Amino acid sequence: MTIARAPLRDQVHRALVARILREELRPGARLSDSVLAAELGVSRTPVREALVRLEREGFLAADVGRGFFVKPLSAGEVREVYPILWTLETLALRSSPPPTRARLAGLERNNREMAAAGDDPERRIDLDMAWHRTLLEGCGNEQLLAMVGTLKSVIRRYEYAYMHQAGLTPVSTATHEAIARAAAAGDTDGAAALLERNWRFGMEQVLRWMEGRP
Repeated sequence: MTIARAPLRDQVHRALVARILREELRPGARLSDSVLAAELGVSRTPVREALVRLEREGFLAADVGRGFFVKPLSAGEVREVYPILWTLETLALRSSPPPTRARLAGLERNNREMAAAGDDPERRIDLDMAWHRTLLEGCGNEQLLAMVGTLKSVIRRYEYAYMHQAGLTPVSTATHEAIARAAAAGDTDGAAALLERNWRFGMEQVLRWMEGRP
C-alpha cells in the first residue's frame, strides 16, 4: 500500500502559515527564502513556491527588489471585504437553480468532514471553502464566481484565525445545514439570508479575536 504524502511545497506552506499565525514571523518582517530554507531543512524552490502562494492568499506583501514581508492584520480590511463577499455570494446563490441531489450530497459530505476535522484549522478552512464552492456550483456567472474567488483569497488569512477557534465549528456546520435545507426547498430568500448571517457571524468573530490580541 502506498502512503500518500503532501507535496513538499504544501508542507512548507503549512509550516509558514503556522509561524505567521503564532507571530513567530511578525507583521512587517522581511522573509528570506534562503534563511527559511535553512531553518526548515529544504531547498529554496518549495520555499519560494510557498511564499508566492502566501502572497496570493493575503498573508504576505511583495516589494520589488526587497522580497516578501508579512502583512499586518487589519480590522479595516475585514470590515471592507466581508460585506462585499457576502453580497456577491448571496447574488450567486440567487442566480443558481435549486441544488441537485448530487450537490446536496457533496454539501453534506463537506460539512460532516468539517465537523470531524478536529484540531486542524487549515483542514477546516479548506472544507469550509469547498462547502461554499459546492453551494454555488449551479451559478452560471463565471465573472461573479471569479470575483468571489478573489475575495476568498483576501480573507483566507482571517479565516485561519477564525478556524483556530475550534469551538465555533458546530455553529458553522449547523448554519450550513440550514442553508442547504432552505436551498433544497426552493427557499432562495431564506437560504440567502442564512448565508449572509453565516458570513456576518464569521466577521464578528474575527474582529472579536483581533480586538483581544495583545
